[in-house]
Amino acid sequence: MGAGDIFWLTLFFTLALGPWLFSWLVGNWHQNKIKGDLLQREKSIERDPVTTLRNVVGDRPIASTGLVFANVVGAPSWWQLWLAKWKSVFGGNIKSLDKMLDWSRSEAIQRLREMALAQGFDEIINMRIETSQISVNNGGKQKGGSLEIVAYGTGVKYA
Repeated sequence: MGAGDIFWLTLFFTLALGPWLFSWLVGNWHQNKIKGDLLQREKSIERDPVTTLRNVVGDRPIASTGLVFANVVGAPSWWQLWLAKWKSVFGGNIKSLDKMLDWSRSEAIQRLREMALAQGFDEIINMRIETSQISVNNGGKQKGGSLEIVAYGTGVKYA
């Protein structure tokens, strides 16, 4: 095997595996960074104003109410999609997507908290989360992978 053969084999493996390796390295770094940023933002709020209960007001007078909502669009990296496809062959929990979904839900709820406080609400009652898949029509084939997570609730400001 000569130097030319080694060059072409190296080039082939670099082009074939390089994007996947890059996706794995950069994707993990990026997801850990945004998860750390989210945890810092969550810690900065002293009291969690969000509840899934329908009525926590009691006998406190209410000054105003309003709809508060926030959304996040999340998508897995190439590496996570590849692992998910591989895991789907054998079945079971697809942990590579859990990380992305966990961040997306947590981010939507945190944005809901921040929106409520920015709008002057003291509490959000009856908070709900909805998830929908975003598909792209690519030459007649539906390709998915992105999810929109919407968190919403009733903002309450007490008098």
